[in-house]
Amino acid sequence: MVDADQQRRSTVATVLARALPGTAADVPLAMAREILDVLPDLRLLDDARAARATMEQTIERIQAELDRSPWTVELPPPGTDLSEALRGEARLLRRNTATRTGPYAVGFAAGSAAFLRSLEARASTVPPRSRPDPAGDSPAPSVPDERPNSVRLAVESRVARLPADPAARQHDRRILVGNELVRYGLDTGVNSTELASTVADLVLTALPEIDTLPEALDALRASEDELLSRWQRLAEEQANRGLTQPEIRWRNALAGELRQQADTVTPNAGTTDSFTIGFSLANQALARRLRARADEITVLPVPIDPWALPKRHDEPDS
Repeated sequence: MVDADQQRRSTVATVLARALPGTAADVPLAMAREILDVLPDLRLLDDARAARATMEQTIERIQAELDRSPWTVELPPPGTDLSEALRGEARLLRRNTATRTGPYAVGFAAGSAAFLRSLEARASTVPPRSRPDPAGDSPAPSVPDERPNSVRLAVESRVARLPADPAARQHDRRILVGNELVRYGLDTGVNSTELASTVADLVLTALPEIDTLPEALDALRASEDELLSRWQRLAEEQANRGLTQPEIRWRNALAGELRQQADTVTPNAGTTDSFTIGFSLANQALARRLRARADEITVLPVPIDPWALPKRHDEPDS
């Protein structure tokens, strides 16, 4: 929530500068930072919003997975070893790679051949791993449990320690802000509780979102329910389509191998001779096709922790 914090600091600093004329130019911004840090409602609001943003991203990922229907992808039959699957992908690439004419033709042909040899070489060294037989596997499980979101529980627990009465909560905020103003009294001239309270009211008035925490928690709970429902739907769809956990792991292993091979290709910047340009063009074209194929094969697994944002295929494992 960095952007929100920056906006708040700017808003509060502007209020302070107007309310306390004659204060050194750098003091209002420093005070604003300290004031915002002592207001628990804002920290809780940010936590709730961040948790909901993570859930909304995950919901989008799940929906994209449902929309693209990865269970319709053509794959080698059960029992096929990972190495043979890679050789099959190499054969498919070779069969569907068009030849080039013109000045880049020789380099393009050489680049295509080199890329395919590299993929076949990897096929000969990949650890053995056969595609499972769906008839012998149990279905992929649904979301393990509807465990409550830990962030939401933490926010609710801290909210419960705040005064329930809105007037009492506003009174506490005024005291917290006033204390910070008095602490800066030598720099600002705020040397009485009356003046501190008056300026504190101006600051709090400039932060209307501070009263939206209940709405933010309601939205977080709604996103939580929606996310659990989407995971459940995905798990049921995968089970109905025969995507067992061993099958998903095998498919993702194959996709990972294809993506890793594609990632070995880097553009050759600054090259001008036709052979090297053609060679590079062939490698980049085949790498794009491998990445696209890997994206087709990849399956989003239903996780143990339904609240964690699923990793994308280009993110390293921790």
